[in-house]
Amino acid sequence: MANEQLAAEGITVEYDPATNEGYFEKLQTELASGTAPDIFWIGSVQIADFVATGQILDLRPYVENDASFDLDAFYPQTIAELTRDDSLYGLPRDVSTMVVYYNADMFTAAGLPTPKELAAEGDWTLERMREIARELADAEAQTYGVGFNNWWGPSWGYFVHAFGGSIFNADRSACALDSEASLAAAEYVRTLYDEQLVPVDDGQALFNAGQVGMYFNGRWFTPNVRTNAQFNWDVVEMPRGEQEMTWLFWGPYLVNANTVSPEAAWEVLKVLTSAEAMGAVASQGTNIPARTDPAAVEVFLQATPPENNQAFLSGAPYALAEAPVWGGNWNDYSSAVQSLWDEMILGQISPQDFTSQVCAEANATFE
Repeated sequence: MANEQLAAEGITVEYDPATNEGYFEKLQTELASGTAPDIFWIGSVQIADFVATGQILDLRPYVENDASFDLDAFYPQTIAELTRDDSLYGLPRDVSTMVVYYNADMFTAAGLPTPKELAAEGDWTLERMREIARELADAEAQTYGVGFNNWWGPSWGYFVHAFGGSIFNADRSACALDSEASLAAAEYVRTLYDEQLVPVDDGQALFNAGQVGMYFNGRWFTPNVRTNAQFNWDVVEMPRGEQEMTWLFWGPYLVNANTVSPEAAWEVLKVLTSAEAMGAVASQGTNIPARTDPAAVEVFLQATPPENNQAFLSGAPYALAEAPVWGGNWNDYSSAVQSLWDEMILGQISPQDFTSQVCAEANATFE
């Protein structure tokens, strides 16, 4: 599509696919050696690492000098995270909020209202979700009420914020997981494991097999469920705790500052982030358009199942964008927290031990 649209300008785009394993390290090596592509995608938490190389093009002058381009068409959370000292280091490629996938047949068999019905009644809360999980779980039948992959997004990151806390302080320069909200979140999650309401291992395969009633995940899970689930299913916004909470997962395109033709790269980038391009990707079911243009959004809403695609969009206004750590290393920070969280959910330390110890270890990852 890009080559067709840019042919009149004499611009040809060459796609260079890369394997997932070692992708970010490979890009950094190529930047250092001068062999990196003109445009490439990264995960949002890697922004600081790449900007620190000094080899990412500032797009602010191109945006300001292009009357045809509307930066406000993108989700504001993503543009805010791409902005540093008034420089703009990329444009969003894709986004996804986190939602709850649910097995509608399990709810019918148990005589329970679905999460979508509860949300419509204003009764879709973390406490209600746990009550329902208790009704759906059956140790003898090896079924679970709820499941989520045990990493920061659907696990400690979500629950801490849902209980009114934060994983960082205001400027993301230190850990904030030693709060009363974090303790409440840890205690809540511990009950899910202690009561065997959630599988210890990732419940993704179990959800597709019809053994998990509710499962936290992003839009990227949709094609998997479409292919494997042999039951009726849908999605709903995340349950409300002390506050509304979901993540806005996303990733941007960056432009190599050493490209021989920055003007051509800008034209290509505009095509790649256009409503038409994002609508085409959204139609495949894996992503939500990173733009709010009606043309792109309508294509996404029509990409069913699930029927309730609006749930992904409804959470976007209050979604917290995953973001880089400018004064430290995100991967090191996340690993430090995850290690203690794993001990907590397995019963090796208490929720109180987690909140009293975590910041001392996590803060060591900051510069």
